[in-house]
Amino acid sequence: MAGQKCIGSLWHNGCMDESRKCLGESPWIDLLRPMNPSNFAPMKKTSSILLQVAIWAGIWSIFAFSGNTEDYLPRYYLVITLRVLEFAFFYNLAYYWLLPLFFTGRKRTFYMLVPMLFAAHMGFSLAVDLTLAKPEKMFAHKQKQSEGQADKGKPWSWLILPPLFFGTMLFGVAAGWRGFAEFERKRLSEEEANRRRLEAEVALLKAQINPHFLLNTLNNLYGISITEPQKTPDALLMLSDMVRYILYDCARPTVPLHQDIAFVKNYLALQKLRLPPNVQLRIAIPEQLPALQIEPMLLITFIENAFKYGVTTRQPCEIDIAIHVDGSQLDLHVDNQVFDNEHNGPENHGGIGLSNVRKRLEHTYAGHYELKITRQHDRHTVHLRLNLAIHDSHSRR
Repeated sequence: MAGQKCIGSLWHNGCMDESRKCLGESPWIDLLRPMNPSNFAPMKKTSSILLQVAIWAGIWSIFAFSGNTEDYLPRYYLVITLRVLEFAFFYNLAYYWLLPLFFTGRKRTFYMLVPMLFAAHMGFSLAVDLTLAKPEKMFAHKQKQSEGQADKGKPWSWLILPPLFFGTMLFGVAAGWRGFAEFERKRLSEEEANRRRLEAEVALLKAQINPHFLLNTLNNLYGISITEPQKTPDALLMLSDMVRYILYDCARPTVPLHQDIAFVKNYLALQKLRLPPNVQLRIAIPEQLPALQIEPMLLITFIENAFKYGVTTRQPCEIDIAIHVDGSQLDLHVDNQVFDNEHNGPENHGGIGLSNVRKRLEHTYAGHYELKITRQHDRHTVHLRLNLAIHDSHSRR
């Protein structure tokens, strides 16, 4: 009870010993701690105002309802109301007006205005102390004690030190949270700039891959039209679906997994139309797929390379393609022979497409993918593992 009583009488009874004890138990720091930047600057104006009203009302309530409330006269409530309103005004001026000057480089103006803010704060406090905050007008027991006695007033040190202490503390809290807010704003701004840069890079990589893929597909279709013209209409229909996918769906950051797999199936069906009889193609792709998202045209590059570098008419050859989905994890396995010549030696295997898809994987799935490409004698094997749950976590943010 002694601690609670000293809070109510702080600044008003002129007792320096009691004030030191009060300062050691001051509730101001704990009460101002919730006022972090995430509660003010980023919030809508109405929410910010309501939050501040609640905090300052809580501070007022501590002074109003702690200690011996029967000892408080109406003047006491007027004084603490004026002080809390002035504290709120002081804090908001520092947080929203003065400190932004410092963090935006206008430091000379900042250093000129800070003393003016403190002078106004001290002047208001002195005015309240000298005119309204008379102990005999605020506390019933002081009123009885002062009867028949001359008003000695408060020492000047007591009039100056407490408001200077609370002003410095409020300014320090405002500076700390404003600095943290500026740090967070800068960090988020940098993250947004990096995200936009990566999106632009990925868009550029897609723009490079799509024409590259279409060129190869049109070359294949040309070969079909010459060797097996009766298959050309079906091939054109499949190519039409693939072009539609490239032009419209691939413009989005992600597509449903079943759409990208359908694109792969169309490509494989188109390849079957032109494969020579000495090529054995084994495909394992599930019919039922979960509702997952994937970045478009990541898988097709590895599959396309198997046909580009693993098909010949001079000897039997095999191509194995398997896609397996377990939960949110997708595994792609491609195994084929490699027939080296002047166009597709080991150092050129994959060309532009494979180089770009590696960059896209690192941009979008960094830390969420495994890519193993091995070459043993004439066998080339690709194993890609993707954690597609990353798109679900991004969509929830």
